[in-house]
Amino acid sequence: MPHPPKQPPKMEMTPQEQVYLPNAARFRQDVFRTGAHTLMYNLYVPESVSGPLPLVVFMHDMGSVSEEPDRTLRQGIGADVWADPAEQAVRPCMVLAPQYTEKSAHDDYTVGWAAEATMDLIRDVCNRYPVDTDRIYGTGQSMGTMMLCELLIRYPRFFAGCFLTAGQWDPERMSAIRDEHVWIMVSEHDDRAFPIMGACMQAIEQAGGKVARGHVNAKADAQDPGEILSGRAGTGCRDPVHLAGWGQCASGWC
Repeated sequence: MPHPPKQPPKMEMTPQEQVYLPNAARFRQDVFRTGAHTLMYNLYVPESVSGPLPLVVFMHDMGSVSEEPDRTLRQGIGADVWADPAEQAVRPCMVLAPQYTEKSAHDDYTVGWAAEATMDLIRDVCNRYPVDTDRIYGTGQSMGTMMLCELLIRYPRFFAGCFLTAGQWDPERMSAIRDEHVWIMVSEHDDRAFPIMGACMQAIEQAGGKVARGHVNAKADAQDPGEILSGRAGTGCRDPVHLAGWGQCASGWC
C-alpha cells in the first residue's frame, strides 16, 4: 500500500511575527493529495462548532510561494484576520489558506494545476467539516486574485462572494462573472492591474452587469469611514460587482 504523504514541518515564527500575526498559531498545517500533485494547506476550525459555518478561502500572492507550509500566514493577515477572536465573535467561520510552491497564475491568463487542486481541496474540506456550502467565500491578492478570477469563471455561483485585491484577469472573459458578488480593490498606481481590471469592469457592464465604483484613501484616518471610502462603493449599494481604486498608497507593494 502507498504510504500517506509526509506531513510538512510546522515553521516557528520569529518574536516579531508572533506580535504581528497573533492568529497564525491557531491554524494547523496539513497536505492534500490530488492526482499526481500534493498541495499543502493551513486550516483554522473554531474550537466550538455548533452548526454549519461559512468557509473563507485565502489565496496568496507570488511573494508567498514557498516550500514552507505556513508562509502564506506569515507574509500578511489575509487569512489570519478571520481567525482573530474578536472577528470570530462577530463572524464565526472556518478559514482555509492553501500554500503554493510555484507560480500558479500567469500574465497570459492561464493557470497551473494548483487551480483545480484548490477546488478539490475545498470540496474535501467541505466533506470533512461542517461547512455551510452556500457560504463559501474567496479572497486573494495579486496571483491569488488572478487564480480566483479564473475559478469564478469556471465555477459560477460556487463562491457566495469574493474580495479581490491587487490583481487582474482577461477582460475578454471576465464578463462571465457579471452576476457574481465581488468586491475588487486595485491600486491606481498599479500600471498593469488597474487599467486591465478597469477594462474587465467595462466588459461586465457591456454584458449587462452592474458595477459600483469608489475610492479608498490609504492615508485617511482609520476612525473616519467617511473619509476612507468615497463614491458608490462606500454607500452600501447592493450592486453585484464593486471596483474600488486605492489612492495615495503608503505601502510600496500595493
